[in-house]
Amino acid sequence: MSEKQNIEHDIIYINTMKFLGIICLMIWHTGIKGPNVFVASFFLPLFFFISGYLYKATYLECPLFFIRKRISSLYIPYVVYCSFFLIFNNIFVYLKLCNEDFYIPAKMLGYRFGRILTLMQGLQLAAAMWFVSALFLSSILFCFINFVLVKMVKTEFSDTKLEKIRFTVFFALFLLGSYFSHIGITLPINIDISLVLLFFYYMGFLYNKHEQDIPINLHFALVSFFFILVCTRFGYPQFAQRRYVDPAFVLLCGVSGIYLCLYVSKTLTRLGRIACLNYAGRNTMVILALHFLAFKVVSIIVIQLQDLPVNLLSSFPVIANTNQYTRVCYAVSGLIFPLLGKYIFDIAWCKLKSLLSPSTSEQLHDH
Repeated sequence: MSEKQNIEHDIIYINTMKFLGIICLMIWHTGIKGPNVFVASFFLPLFFFISGYLYKATYLECPLFFIRKRISSLYIPYVVYCSFFLIFNNIFVYLKLCNEDFYIPAKMLGYRFGRILTLMQGLQLAAAMWFVSALFLSSILFCFINFVLVKMVKTEFSDTKLEKIRFTVFFALFLLGSYFSHIGITLPINIDISLVLLFFYYMGFLYNKHEQDIPINLHFALVSFFFILVCTRFGYPQFAQRRYVDPAFVLLCGVSGIYLCLYVSKTLTRLGRIACLNYAGRNTMVILALHFLAFKVVSIIVIQLQDLPVNLLSSFPVIANTNQYTRVCYAVSGLIFPLLGKYIFDIAWCKLKSLLSPSTSEQLHDH
């Protein structure tokens, strides 16, 4: 393949990996019994691995460019989506889409917006956005630490020794984050969770450098699959609750799940371009931000069909005691409705831009 084809292939398979990750997120949040414990073992490390994979060596020369890019792709969407939920929060409470405990008095809106700006939003329907804040912090931490290490160490050590030092630093931070959780220390804005997941970010960066040397095949993928199955007998990491079972457990499950997703995504990409998977992979942010709200569509239908109390609409994230089929419907709605909204927005935005294009403006002026 040409260089352009290689880049296009890489982008598609990374988007496919993102799609697999978001599917895992839907399974976890809807509580589909069986697969939910399986995917909980690795889906968060997977997203950090992907982000680390996309970290380019050129960012070392211009870290401010990378920080601006992360602000644009992570921080600003975080603020925008959380602000949306803040503005409509009390309406959602009134419509029973939110629990009454999440009602916000008007005098507190400024304070709550300040919490959004400092990555501590605390809104029910925006609960999944904690992940964006953790990924943003991990990205900035990685950029800063990597920049300092290279500038301080590279002049004195070879690239191999530099990599060993870099591995040691990120592994030590992983253990530190795990230790904080073990002794019950919770750091502001999920910094302790970011330290744990930062190591998977580094693994993605490392994999990008040595991708050609690492075999991805069915045999190892099956071993990874069955390894995770065995591990689920002993528990699973719950990152948001800071329950990791054991640091080694987190690493082994994370690595196995990432390898499995690498195999599946690369296999799907080789079979041919799947436009819907690629589109979903490019729009995981909107799914992450809006899937809890999308779940309410299924809740409304369930309440109507089963003549359940209306107050169950505020059940979070889904109505308890629903069967597996209903939970699958929740997962599908969490994917479809945000993507459908984004697709309609994209079409409307393209038409608006075409209407406002210079050529159109000149034609209107001539007439």
